[in-house]
Amino acid sequence: MVPAYKDLALFYEDFLTLTDKNGKYIFVPSFSPENNPGNLNNGCMAVINAAMDISVCREVLSNLVEACELLGIEADNIPKWKAMLEKLPPYLTEPDGTLKEWAWEGLEERYNHRHISQCYGAWPGDEIDPDRTPKLAKAAVIATRRRVPERLAAHSHCQRTLVAARLKDSFMVETQLRLMIEQGFVNTTFLCPHDPYAGIRIADAQGGIAAIIMEMLAYSRPGIIEVLPALPPSLTKGSINGMLLRTFARLNKLSWNMEERNVKMTVTSFRKQDITLIARYGIENISASSGVIKARPEKGQATCNLQLPEGKAVDIYLKIGRRNTMDWINRV
Repeated sequence: MVPAYKDLALFYEDFLTLTDKNGKYIFVPSFSPENNPGNLNNGCMAVINAAMDISVCREVLSNLVEACELLGIEADNIPKWKAMLEKLPPYLTEPDGTLKEWAWEGLEERYNHRHISQCYGAWPGDEIDPDRTPKLAKAAVIATRRRVPERLAAHSHCQRTLVAARLKDSFMVETQLRLMIEQGFVNTTFLCPHDPYAGIRIADAQGGIAAIIMEMLAYSRPGIIEVLPALPPSLTKGSINGMLLRTFARLNKLSWNMEERNVKMTVTSFRKQDITLIARYGIENISASSGVIKARPEKGQATCNLQLPEGKAVDIYLKIGRRNTMDWINRV
């Protein structure tokens, strides 16, 4: 992947030639898919500093730097890429806190649109989340809540729900998932149309719904495993098997019973590693295979430090509390 990322970085070196009064790059022309600012004509989509363009550039350069540092290569180029990251323009918000789709003063939002491209940093990216960037995460929550789709489309509901799952918004996840399943986006043979009850058959929702289910049941990044980050309140019992985690591990099985407040999981790590386990409901009690728990958390704490062995399945049992997974937003 490094050669591909290097080519992408080379593109940005050629493309990002203009800077603003603060020395930050100007993305121009810049395109937020299929949308245009509310104060410009509908046909004017090539403008300045689309938030998604900034997010993708940051993702490319960050991944490239991380990969090269991990592999011990490109020592001469890493400082250049880090300097480019420092020159990326900041995201902007509206007076009501909405994450703006274009990070340029004077470009107004157009809320009546089925995409939420400014939330790329939450999903499919991994830049915006409640723990590392709480202010941006809150702005993204407001952006998803304010969106009024100009017309229903399966992919727009999937995008909105996947972003909501990353932001721990179980209410939005349940609302959108129910809408897709119950209002014409999945037919009796499990084919999914672009529009409800009609339109071309398209795989957006077929792949999207499966991705939503995984995202709402487990979130992961290097060193982090979070269980039930955005579980719909109506799914009081269930299980999932064989889910890969983005921290060199596999979730062999996860099961939950929200009436009894029990969560059971089996995890196999592909390398020996320390993990922070997160359960935002609060951990009332935890037990695990021998040697896995590094330090027992205080009752009600949302995190627990674990040590996973290489190649060995370990069992973890949680008794969880009743905290709201969206409580984080009240502290921002």
